[in-house]
Amino acid sequence: MRYHITGSSQVGVMGLKRDTLEGALKKANELRQEGIYSEVLIIDTETGDVVKEPLPDGDQEDSRKPAL
Repeated sequence: MRYHITGSSQVGVMGLKRDTLEGALKKANELRQEGIYSEVLIIDTETGDVVKEPLPDGDQEDSRKPAL
């Protein structure tokens, strides 16, 4: 599977691709920690769904559809 990572900032938007969910999760967390991008999402390219990411306490975030 492939995953798209999207994020927006005051300057514009950014998109990255990763081949594994583990790689996508790692990169999305790095982008959030940098604080440059807001609304960082991981999208499954096969289904178009936003990936539910585990929270630190093990819960899941609500699934959100990307705005088209």
